[in-house]
Amino acid sequence: MILKMRKRTPPQKRIGQSKSRFNIGVWGRQSGKTTHGLDKCLVSPLQGRDDGVYWYILQTYAAAKIAFNRYWKPLKNTPLLKDKSETERFIMLSNGASLFFKSGKNFEDLRAETLDGVVIDEFRQQDPSLWPEIIRPMLARRKGWADILTTPNGFDHGYDLYNFAKDHPEEWTTFHAPSTEAYWWSSEEIQSARSLMSEDEFAQEILAEFREFGSGKVYKNHGVYNQAFENPFASMGETWSPYLPIVVGLDFNVGLMPWELMQVRAADFYIGDEVSVRNTDTEQNAIVLADRVQGHKPGVILIGDSSGNARKTSAVGKTDYTIIKQVLKDRGIKFEDKTPSDNPAVKDRINCMNGRLKAADGSIHLWYHPVRCKELKKDFEKVKWKDGATGAIIDKTSDFERSHASDAAGYPVAHYSALMKNFVGTLQVIPR
Repeated sequence: MILKMRKRTPPQKRIGQSKSRFNIGVWGRQSGKTTHGLDKCLVSPLQGRDDGVYWYILQTYAAAKIAFNRYWKPLKNTPLLKDKSETERFIMLSNGASLFFKSGKNFEDLRAETLDGVVIDEFRQQDPSLWPEIIRPMLARRKGWADILTTPNGFDHGYDLYNFAKDHPEEWTTFHAPSTEAYWWSSEEIQSARSLMSEDEFAQEILAEFREFGSGKVYKNHGVYNQAFENPFASMGETWSPYLPIVVGLDFNVGLMPWELMQVRAADFYIGDEVSVRNTDTEQNAIVLADRVQGHKPGVILIGDSSGNARKTSAVGKTDYTIIKQVLKDRGIKFEDKTPSDNPAVKDRINCMNGRLKAADGSIHLWYHPVRCKELKKDFEKVKWKDGATGAIIDKTSDFERSHASDAAGYPVAHYSALMKNFVGTLQVIPR
């Protein structure tokens, strides 16, 4: 029989033609990494020894299930598919070769097998010990092969392995490909991505360049061009547009507890006011907030630190959000709580903020009132990454009041930016 394969991109052709035992591909997002991995796990097992054992390892069980379904469905009703188990995410091909779709989440549980080949996808999200300590020894007995696929993530373990591979060409070949080499990334899609991302984020996620995010000034895209005394969504002299809700970004802290009030229109943000009272509690802050938004007919949207849903701030055991909502209810203020169950990663939140302060195409999408939002202004100007820290950690030791205002603003900016980034132009970007 003839199985019709997918149309391949230039990067997929290059890595598909590799004769090396080990390959590492550093590619941009939505560039066909997983498609190559699935194709490799069909062709190689069919060409390999009968009864070979192969693994496809993704970052989560959910991702492994998606890849499993993508793999077997084109094979159903063909003689190539001998057996499958959706529970075990297992495929047996016509020659007896077995392919298992695994998650690297609990990588210590993956020690038992002897492998003929493996694809490790989204290596940036895998534990650094997965490859050298667990998978590499499992390939020794049968001289198995490995394709390791990833998007860059700063100078992490993926960067280290990429450089190691360059230094060992006797076993390894390296492949680099920006998303733009894939034929579905039109000029319109590329421009749309540029308008949503910061320069560093676009370079990393789309151009597949290694960039360092966790050093120096945090909000390096901030400038005087972000300061505006007038709300671009409202009539002259009006603080708020009467047609848009007021979105409240919330951070909780002992001492200074700043909350940022903003309006959002499409991909743009205007932060027009700030509740910033020292040495207070959540209830007192909520009363000040209610005074500021009283009478605003579209109401209020709360998006803040998810830990406020668990933190008890009163003797009767009420959480921060319970207290805020009660104050708003008592005042008759319409509200909606869109606070996520988990906070975005710090680095992702900062990338979103920098992308709105100034996008990769030079456009500005976030403004704030520099007088009413004085704590936010200080944060944009002064907050730095912690020197020598592993990962993206903000320095809070030199000034304990810093970063709380920008954290508060960052939660809604990250929330709305994530919604926008799932659709770049007409291309839907599938979250990793």
